[in-house]
Amino acid sequence: MNIRSKMIAEVKRQQVEFSPLEHIAMSYILETGASSQQMLVESMNKDKAQIARIVARLLAQDLIIKQENPADKRAVLLELSAKGKTLLQRLDDVEMEILTDMLQGFTQSESQSLQLLLDRVSKNLG
Repeated sequence: MNIRSKMIAEVKRQQVEFSPLEHIAMSYILETGASSQQMLVESMNKDKAQIARIVARLLAQDLIIKQENPADKRAVLLELSAKGKTLLQRLDDVEMEILTDMLQGFTQSESQSLQLLLDRVSKNLG
């Protein structure tokens, strides 16, 4: 809960409307360099309508931009805007601060053990 509230506080400080799904979508776009809406549908396992709403909200806030797809002139690619990159970097910084606070007092070995255990829990959950 504490992590979520810190992330929400940072989003408010940045003066944007932003959900966890939008964060995931922007992270994927950053990771791939440019993405189509269909790529987001497949990677996030969400329906087209839900992805269309996410993209519309991100476009309305100038967090992403549409670019013509050079391989297919009928399609567009989504890229992060400068504002989107700044927001994502700030959220990553906050996340790193939270992780640092969470692991304070842990040895390197304990941190690694915790990571292994959490990875196993994540795999067990599917």
